[in-house]
Amino acid sequence: MPALLVIVMAASAPCPITAVRVAQRPVIDGRLNEAAWDLAQRQTCRFLQYGPDFGQPMSEPTDIYALFDGDHLYFGFHMADPDPATMMDALTPRDSYVTGEWIAVLLDTYGDGRQATSFEVSLANSQMDSKVSPNGLWDYSWDAVWQSGTAKVPDGWTAEIAVPFSCLRFGESDSTMTWGVNFQRILSKNVENGWYILTSTHQMADLENFAALDGIRGIRRALVAELRPYAAQRGFRQTALDSWDNHSDVGVDLKLRVSTGVVADLAVNPDFGQIEADAVEMNLSHFELFLREKRPFFLEARNVFDMPFNMFYSRRIGSVASNGEAIPIQGGAKLSGSLGPDWKFGFLDAVTGRVRSGTTLVQPAANFGIFRTYRQFGSHGRLGVSCTSREIWEQETSDRSFNRAAAVDGAVELTGRTVLSAAAARSWNTGREEDGAYSVEVERVRGAFTYDLGARHVGKDFDVNGTGFTTATGYRSAEGNAGLTLRPEAIFSELGMGASARYAQQTDGLVTARNAGIAANATLKSNINFGLHLSYQGSRFDPYEGPSGHSYGDAADVFVEAGTNPFNPFTVWTGAGGGGYEAGGSFRNIVARVRLRPSAALDLGLQGQYFATSGSENYNWAVGAYDSRSTEWQSVIVRANYLFSPDLKLRLFSQFSRFDMTFRETGTSTGREARTNLLLSWQYLPGSMLHLLAELQFQGDETGALHRPDLGVYAKLTWFLPV
Repeated sequence: MPALLVIVMAASAPCPITAVRVAQRPVIDGRLNEAAWDLAQRQTCRFLQYGPDFGQPMSEPTDIYALFDGDHLYFGFHMADPDPATMMDALTPRDSYVTGEWIAVLLDTYGDGRQATSFEVSLANSQMDSKVSPNGLWDYSWDAVWQSGTAKVPDGWTAEIAVPFSCLRFGESDSTMTWGVNFQRILSKNVENGWYILTSTHQMADLENFAALDGIRGIRRALVAELRPYAAQRGFRQTALDSWDNHSDVGVDLKLRVSTGVVADLAVNPDFGQIEADAVEMNLSHFELFLREKRPFFLEARNVFDMPFNMFYSRRIGSVASNGEAIPIQGGAKLSGSLGPDWKFGFLDAVTGRVRSGTTLVQPAANFGIFRTYRQFGSHGRLGVSCTSREIWEQETSDRSFNRAAAVDGAVELTGRTVLSAAAARSWNTGREEDGAYSVEVERVRGAFTYDLGARHVGKDFDVNGTGFTTATGYRSAEGNAGLTLRPEAIFSELGMGASARYAQQTDGLVTARNAGIAANATLKSNINFGLHLSYQGSRFDPYEGPSGHSYGDAADVFVEAGTNPFNPFTVWTGAGGGGYEAGGSFRNIVARVRLRPSAALDLGLQGQYFATSGSENYNWAVGAYDSRSTEWQSVIVRANYLFSPDLKLRLFSQFSRFDMTFRETGTSTGREARTNLLLSWQYLPGSMLHLLAELQFQGDETGALHRPDLGVYAKLTWFLPV
């Protein structure tokens, strides 16, 4: 074992934190001057650096205090800094990191290393919270209602965090419980990222190596329910028709505690509209884009609904009909949680309404049913069952139809942090034969060296697109990936390298993929970073090009990237690449991002991309033959955030995109779009939000000229009522 790792493991041996019960809660104002903090058992230490000098003590010490009462768990911190003038207190929106001083608490409330919950606060009192998995994934889509306060002091800064027990899940007991806990501190002047318990696997947080949090007993998840009524008003003016389309909505979301670890989410006339719109992206593939979920109802307990073969894709519910209208969701219910420390489950049901164009039924009403349960064994072992269903009953001109699927999956942790997993699924769809899919994978997780090897078979009629996300079918594949991460102490803070390969063929024997690639990245002590990616694609058959598929030759490409220190107020990142295009011919790709923080409250960003192909061989449906094609994509995105306070922000998003496609036989088709929206968000009470949105949409015609803009306005008020 390397000497440095021995020293790190010895220095970061778990030191228990003891929480002391208090009768009177402290005032959460960031100042540790209440009598309650005098009762706490102070722990003073120097966290160990994850970066830039892995394993070295942080330059400044940190004091930790822990208290609790019947409703909350409290943490107090004193972050020493002999030169407070160097501290950065830039504001940031919720769950958005920015350079500055931060302190974070990570809690493993079952003490089993299977999941942690993080609560992070900056010197400016901006908040972040997330769920952390054993594989090191931080999911910031989870939001809870908790309190924090910060204050500058002559020798640094102090912070208080109050976490309600109602937003945590744990096994209630009258005896003393032992939870897992870890702490992270960011010190901006030296760009130090320090941990109370430092990782031994080069992952930011090893959940099974947390320190013990002792002393908690006799607590309950006292909150019975969370009620969130809302009112929304929409207006959209189509310039071409010179008319307004107005729509008002009221409804309520209810979160109900059923038992210790089980929560029910109910929605009556829910408003599933997204405040943040999806950016327009280039898509030259045969398949739709996979969009990130942003709607709170579907984000709750999202990890429980992770299924093999992408059987559940929540953006299917309330998606867009063929005429461009949003499919309304009339109601939804979800039940999720834990049955003891080992069993997890989730059940979701949603009903979507009809969409009509005049008297024509464009999209029939449907019912979606989603179920997932699994038993955990250790940090990575599991045995799970998944079932999905979309049912469309007979209505007007639509016949009855269904899309159903079921799967079993399991994983077992072998020696050396190696996990063996397998899954089998079957689908049943109206008008298609039932068919199956199978996969097996072995992977090494959480280490300087990681790898995964997998094989998959997907039947020709296996299709879960009714509730999930299916791309190719009728194929067999094998793939592998390997990566190595080093943390040398001289020039680099991190060096990484990796390799990947994939081979796939249709069940009839035609090869559809033979790919290989290598990549390398380096981060200097100054946080300047570089990357190199090389890939090769052998000759293959594309079954989705044209009416019967098409064969293509081999191709190779390269992509290089470089960026300045992302922690500086002004940062630049750019990448460029090119080579042989997968459909023949060649391509070139240039991407650049610039970010500027001229003040603590203002954050500006500019992003541009140019992607072009030439000489590819694609099917031209207009002439019914294969043709030479060239494309050109240009996109410019401007973002600006101004924060009046952590609870009040103004956000600007503006994008211009242009896409030209030229076939040799039929000429050029052009698409243009420009969109600008301005969003004011105000958290007027903890968990209660007011959103005001105005948007301009410019659409281009066949010549590429932009028309006069359509105007959209949207207002939504939500009220958080804990019961």
